[in-house]
Amino acid sequence: MTPPSAYNYALNLLSARPYATSALYRKLIQKKYSAADADDAIRRLVDNGLLNDAKYAEQYARSKMLSTGTSKRRVQQDLFRKGITGDLATNAIANVLESEEIDPEAVLARVAKKKLAQLGDLEPLVLRRRLFAFLARRGYDVDEIKRVVSQLT
Repeated sequence: MTPPSAYNYALNLLSARPYATSALYRKLIQKKYSAADADDAIRRLVDNGLLNDAKYAEQYARSKMLSTGTSKRRVQQDLFRKGITGDLATNAIANVLESEEIDPEAVLARVAKKKLAQLGDLEPLVLRRRLFAFLARRGYDVDEIKRVVSQLT
């Protein structure tokens, strides 16, 4: 039995979940396809509209910002790690914020309130410190975190 072509293997991967172009290219190279075969498969997928970094970035940003309340900065960092360049990521995040009418401050407050409810009865100092650290790991700005923490605790 012969292994599938790079194009067919890439189609199988895309049927399971979306990929950024660079991540899919890496997967093909890891699977021991030649660089020329991987380039050809990527080009065909892009030409057929099956692989689009702008759509992927927007879909990823929408998912992270709506479901988990991830900050713009964190989403941009994640997209960069996935091979999506700065302008593409920035535009995708801006499009999501505009189309979904997301208020970043309201999202931050919602995430902070949810975490605060999970933390339970702790000393006020410990509570503030843990909430601050949690929000910082989510990628929120220090000034925004200070404001929300002082309002909620």
